[in-house]
Amino acid sequence: MTFVTNILVKLGILKEDLDYHFVRASMVIIFLFFGYQKWFDYEAQALIPYISNGPLISWLYPVFGIRGACWFLGVAEWFLAHFCSRDFGIRS
Repeated sequence: MTFVTNILVKLGILKEDLDYHFVRASMVIIFLFFGYQKWFDYEAQALIPYISNGPLISWLYPVFGIRGACWFLGVAEWFLAHFCSRDFGIRS
């Protein structure tokens, strides 16, 4: 356990803002899991009422079709996971 702790200290993760890193890592994991689900047919069928009645995403079915709309949402969620995992050096 001390080996892992030493690595995290050298990376600067345990020095400050541990809660910030924890929240960010949990967001990345959630976006990856939700994006992964969009590649399967059962998820595409389950999302039909939500996408077809959604005011901002109802255009996805005429443009991409049922499976294409879910793939589009899955890729968008993976992009958000990648965006959340990057460190741009901006701290508030």
